[in-house]
Amino acid sequence: MSIGKKILFSLLGLSLLVTLLLCAISIYGFNDIKATFQQENKSAIDDLYEKNVAEITKSSSKLAISLANYYAQTINIDFERIMGELNTMKGDIETLYNSGGTTHAIPISRYEEYIISQAAHPSRQEVNRTLNVLSAATPMFDNILKIEPKISLAYLVLENGMVISSTKTFYPAVEKADMRTRDWYKDAVKAGTVNWSDLYTGTDNRSYVTCATPIHDKKGQLVGVLAFDLRVSEISEKTLNTSDNTYIAAFIMNRQGHVLLSSLDVKATEKQPYFEKFIKNIDLKTTISDYYSDDSSIIGYAPIKSTDWLLVTVLDYEMMMAPVQAVAESVSATGAKMEQVISDETRRVFFIFLIIILVSLPLVFMTATRLSRSITRPVEILADGARVIGEGNLDYEFADLGTDEMGMLATTFNGMIVRLKEYMEAVARSAADKQRLESELEVARDIQLGMLPQQIDCPGYDITGMMVPAKEVGGDFYDFFMLNDQKLCSVVADVSGKGVGAALFMTVAKMVLKTAAQAHNITVDKLLSTANNLLCQENPAELFVTAYVGIMDINSGEIAYACAGHNPPVIVHPDGSSEFVPVKPKLPLAAMEGIQYPIMYTQLQTGETLVLYTDGVTEATNLDEELYGDARLLAALPSVKRLSAPEIIEGIKSNVDIFVGEAPQFDDITIVAIRKIS
Repeated sequence: MSIGKKILFSLLGLSLLVTLLLCAISIYGFNDIKATFQQENKSAIDDLYEKNVAEITKSSSKLAISLANYYAQTINIDFERIMGELNTMKGDIETLYNSGGTTHAIPISRYEEYIISQAAHPSRQEVNRTLNVLSAATPMFDNILKIEPKISLAYLVLENGMVISSTKTFYPAVEKADMRTRDWYKDAVKAGTVNWSDLYTGTDNRSYVTCATPIHDKKGQLVGVLAFDLRVSEISEKTLNTSDNTYIAAFIMNRQGHVLLSSLDVKATEKQPYFEKFIKNIDLKTTISDYYSDDSSIIGYAPIKSTDWLLVTVLDYEMMMAPVQAVAESVSATGAKMEQVISDETRRVFFIFLIIILVSLPLVFMTATRLSRSITRPVEILADGARVIGEGNLDYEFADLGTDEMGMLATTFNGMIVRLKEYMEAVARSAADKQRLESELEVARDIQLGMLPQQIDCPGYDITGMMVPAKEVGGDFYDFFMLNDQKLCSVVADVSGKGVGAALFMTVAKMVLKTAAQAHNITVDKLLSTANNLLCQENPAELFVTAYVGIMDINSGEIAYACAGHNPPVIVHPDGSSEFVPVKPKLPLAAMEGIQYPIMYTQLQTGETLVLYTDGVTEATNLDEELYGDARLLAALPSVKRLSAPEIIEGIKSNVDIFVGEAPQFDDITIVAIRKIS
């Protein structure tokens, strides 16, 4: 694609990008406002709902407790009044009984009006005596029914089984019963004071509760039990009426958790979901008013002090929360309308930007076309000139293109052409010099490698060596030569440094060591000491040489050797095991004059191989910068135990090459193998 088209498309793209970016920013802003509004609106609704729920729950719990207290007190007032009437009548009857009764006996023919139950079958004399004493109590029963309409029946059950009442209103089933066997009778006697019975069903299938108290004579002996029967409908008519929808249920329960009286059916009340939770979560023995709530109801309860009962009111949770829910829905609806307004405004902005894009694109296209042409024309001129120069015409000169950046570029190109011509001439000269130097180094490499022996004719031995320089020429060297027909001298050395300087010092060191070794009857310790002193005298570059020198008796295989800071040799046994030959650490040659190098001995047996090497083997490095090391060298030797000397060297070198991989060679590698075959 041409520069002109690139400029044209770039300007069009930039204009479109800026417009779209502004549109995106605007839409993003509106959406962010919408999202923020949604979040804040939801948070506000949630906060409002939670606060109102908490407030309604609090006020509802207070209402539930207040209702329970109110109705408990209402019932308690009625019960205390009835208890008061009962105690008053009790006192009157006890006074009458203890005073001996009336002096006007009631005719025996009328006793049926007063003796309601004869289940105990008292004698006529006992009936007569009882009537003489208590007949004056009859008006008391008539009066109590008149002044207390909640009492449906008042009667006195005597210890002998007789029952005295105001009128004969008992059902036949009761007339034949022994009232002393009733629970309310036994409970009153046991309590010794006013006692309220639990709810029970009378023979008329109506629900009753009995308030009873014992009557005693002046000696404290039981005379009987005075009882008032109250019809439950009289108690619950107003108290447990839920027709005003203030609460969904109200009931009275005893301390054992059984419903005695309810605005619902008693059994239906005990099956309500809230009832089981309620009795499990409150103290049934409580003496204070309190409330319990769950997700369906709010329950207030209060003790009825005159009895051992609890008055319970149940409020409908959903009904109490209805106003809160209505407010929340109203606020949510308002928020939804606001969100719709924001969405409409976002769409309007999008369409405005779309119109701007459609109108501005033709204008931008025309402007971009003219601008790109004014820029690309000088570029085309420069491109044509560069093509000519690229074809090798360094005499080409660019025309004057003015004083702007293109003109400055043309002037720069002209200067570059001049410098390029000069540089090309210098490169040509440098290439010729480099070619000459490479040729000379190649000759030096051939000369250096030619100085190193490849093999030697030594009866009973297979001997060879190899040196691979890291550069064109190296600083490693080896040598092996016969001192006489019985002695073989072997040398491996490593000059510090690399390149031409190390190669020259290697040549000097090799000549010095070989010359010193050929002295008559010289030992290896004297040989190294002599070579060290000679090399120290002429060493302006301050190079040094690590070296191993060994003199072997080819008949016995005994080797006298010494080391000048060099790697220890390795002996490979016929079974494949190998070991390093012990050496004593000393300074390299040319490091300092006067060094004494101790002589050491070892024995090379038939089938064994002595491997000499430089640190280029053990310090070879792979791409992970791991060293080849002594351990890998020993591990590689068992695989070459039965090979010839050249094959042993090649096997070690191949193992090193596999380890190094693609990593470059940083140091010269030298290996010598001396194998005793017979």
